[in-house]
Amino acid sequence: MNMHPHGLKGSWRFCDAENTAAFCCVHVFENAPILYVTHDHDGDWQFLCGAGHAGEQPRVVCLGCMVERDSSLSFLADMPAGWGADRRSQSDDWNREANPEPINESSSQF
Repeated sequence: MNMHPHGLKGSWRFCDAENTAAFCCVHVFENAPILYVTHDHDGDWQFLCGAGHAGEQPRVVCLGCMVERDSSLSFLADMPAGWGADRRSQSDDWNREANPEPINESSSQF
């Protein structure tokens, strides 16, 4: 992903670079709150609204742009691959738990 500026200088906590490609659902892409995050077993990050996504194609976004949009995502920077976190609303704390092992090669929510 091309490098572009973020307002995160000095506060970047992720091991992945700010310009790491990540995925989000169309609802989050259109500014719905991020209520579910998964750090897939393959290392990909997904930012979701918590609703169903049957038949929808994910949007490719920049990890830094997601963190810039919602600074509480920084609290998930140390979440290992294979884990997810959810919350009921943007004002709630994140709850983490291990994701089940994928049944097939694709661990994506899409």
